[in-house]
Amino acid sequence: MYKFLVLTATIFAVGCSSVQTNIKPDLNKITYRELLQNNVSWQNSIISLSGETRITLDSPQYSGNFSARIAQTGSDSLLIAVTGPFGMNLGKVFLAKNRFVFYNQVMNQFYTGSKIDFEGRNFLQFPLEITELQSVFVAQDKFDVLEKKLFEIRDNAYYLEAANGEAAYHIWFDAKTYLIRRVEFFQEGQLIYYKEYDKFNRINNTYFPMAINFVRPDEKQGISIYFSSLDINKPVDHKLFDIKISDNASQIDLSLEN
Repeated sequence: MYKFLVLTATIFAVGCSSVQTNIKPDLNKITYRELLQNNVSWQNSIISLSGETRITLDSPQYSGNFSARIAQTGSDSLLIAVTGPFGMNLGKVFLAKNRFVFYNQVMNQFYTGSKIDFEGRNFLQFPLEITELQSVFVAQDKFDVLEKKLFEIRDNAYYLEAANGEAAYHIWFDAKTYLIRRVEFFQEGQLIYYKEYDKFNRINNTYFPMAINFVRPDEKQGISIYFSSLDINKPVDHKLFDIKISDNASQIDLSLEN
């Protein structure tokens, strides 16, 4: 079955080491609005990112272990290149602001289109749609305006229950750094997924979770991402974003199917 992680979180500093939390939360020190704004400011501080990861996938349909190269420049350009056992190239995806390129190297198929065109389709065997990759792989949780339902101390963390229309969130913020360590997403009262962040390291003055866990409980689907190396806010080699397509690959333009 898919693995559940017990996770912690953090924010800005210098060096490259894990952080331990031993500060008790105090509701007199910070408001829930400040916690949400702090999280947005932290995400906006990450201008570029590149690293190597190990990925564990577990679901009733498919289980396996993978490696991936991840690179991000700006807030809306992301590349993920996935390899399987023995270094076999499985697939690459490049996300821009409105469009994407997905090369399924196993099927030798090359997809292009807009993010909307790919709605409802998963990336390889991962339980993630193309529009969800960025939020999971690079810890993007930029919330719109949320209506507070409950704000208290729980599990030695700041705990927030908030809503945006039919969508509801349960969020745990680390007491020391004020960063999110767990978020649960509900629709019409049903838990759709949860994300957990752990092993935050200080990298080039910015904290980032070296372990990310994403789970859809009802579907018994889970994906865990472990960064083995990571650079933040350093120049990214733009050659990483070159996707070389086989001459005999089938090209599929999803925008022509809709």
